[in-house]
Amino acid sequence: MNTGAESKVTIAKLRRIVPRRLLVYLSLIYVVIAWALNTIVAKQAVAEMNPLAFTFLRFLAMTPLAFGLARASGSRIHIERRDLPALLACGACGFGVYQYFWIIGLAHTTPFASALLGATAPIFTLAIVAMLGHERVRSGRWLGAAIAIAGIAIFEGALSGNAAFRLGDVLTLMAAIIFSVYNVVSARLLGRYTPLELLAITMAVGAVILMPGGVPALLHTNLAAVSWDVWWRLLYAIVFPVLLTYPVWSYGISQLGAGKTSIFSFLVPIVTGALSVPLTHAAFAGYQLVGGAITLAGMILSYTLGRTSLTALWAQRTLPLER
Repeated sequence: MNTGAESKVTIAKLRRIVPRRLLVYLSLIYVVIAWALNTIVAKQAVAEMNPLAFTFLRFLAMTPLAFGLARASGSRIHIERRDLPALLACGACGFGVYQYFWIIGLAHTTPFASALLGATAPIFTLAIVAMLGHERVRSGRWLGAAIAIAGIAIFEGALSGNAAFRLGDVLTLMAAIIFSVYNVVSARLLGRYTPLELLAITMAVGAVILMPGGVPALLHTNLAAVSWDVWWRLLYAIVFPVLLTYPVWSYGISQLGAGKTSIFSFLVPIVTGALSVPLTHAAFAGYQLVGGAITLAGMILSYTLGRTSLTALWAQRTLPLER
């Protein structure tokens, strides 16, 4: 037995694997922070500017930037005919239809509620991948997801008598369901398209879908009267939440799978709440802090128990001891 050589091979493998995994996790945390900031920044912007005009201006700037970024990285923009339905679905669910629900929902609710309800997307992603058989979702992951959802409900005041489910909440929940489809469909395309290439193509689809609502809203907006405070928020919304995060998110999906990557979305409401304290001087009630902690705990459990079958564990616990 050459245990020394085997140990060296194992150590070499770990040195290659651990940094890559660490890079994936750090990248996804960066995405979480960028999305959390965007919720606060966009909410403050649409208080002064028409939500659809704000979103359409973003996509007018982001779409050509996405193509330029893809070309600069060496990606060759191409579309395979067999992928047309999937690319259209990605464009609609990741950008076009999704943005209608998200930005209008945000205009009619709080950044906290928007982030919390947006965090339900992983639950719907897990349900879709399970139904389609793309990934095997163990009961341990379902348990963690259920705990996280319970935490969101507590944060929303479900057990304290302070719950208020607004129109914006309904629209944001619908946006979460739509985005879960993007998570699943994009995972099937990343084998044939680079993340930046997929971003550019689907963003162009999204921009076209946004035109019917965005063009009239933009024509009825007096851009000269828009303050500089809104313009810098628009600049942030153009550069960070999509252009510099969607490729990273797609990279995470390609490395961890749609189900595992989507679990990181549970961190968005936690980070949004933390950042809103210094940025908007927000204050949290005790039940909100408890709900946030339970949500985070559920996200961690869902990931750590991802390969665990609770049924199998219970069966092992109830088996008689061998003598």
